[in-house]
Amino acid sequence: MLDNISIQLTLNIESEGYKAIPIPSDEPYEYWDSQNRHGRGILSLKHLAQASGIGWIGKNTLLINQRYGNRLYLGAILTNAELTEDDLVKNLCPKSRNICLKSCPQSALDGITVNQKKCREICAPVTDGGGIVYSCNICRKVCPFAKI
Repeated sequence: MLDNISIQLTLNIESEGYKAIPIPSDEPYEYWDSQNRHGRGILSLKHLAQASGIGWIGKNTLLINQRYGNRLYLGAILTNAELTEDDLVKNLCPKSRNICLKSCPQSALDGITVNQKKCREICAPVTDGGGIVYSCNICRKVCPFAKI
């Protein structure tokens, strides 16, 4: 759905005479290490969102927005259109608060990075049919900024 929105916005931007390229919200990965279940997208949408003033990256490595919490889904469009910059958002995660790190049943978080293999073993197991079932999300749920 996000990709469809990005495509429609891209067409709107192009109709105004600008260049625009939609960036996929999830797959394909630029890099995928199947043994370690570690992937990296074409661009880091959460880092772009942080640089755009949408939120900050928490200790659970998720983008957090003060209003919407950590339950964000991101899409992106590269364009040559002039856009107004927003101020960066201050990281509001208290240094002494580590509930997301301590609550991870896989100990996959260190406050800076996530061990994707450990996380995906419980959060995104692959079914016998090859599908993925997203299930854990404990780090999202216990976050003081979680919005359900």
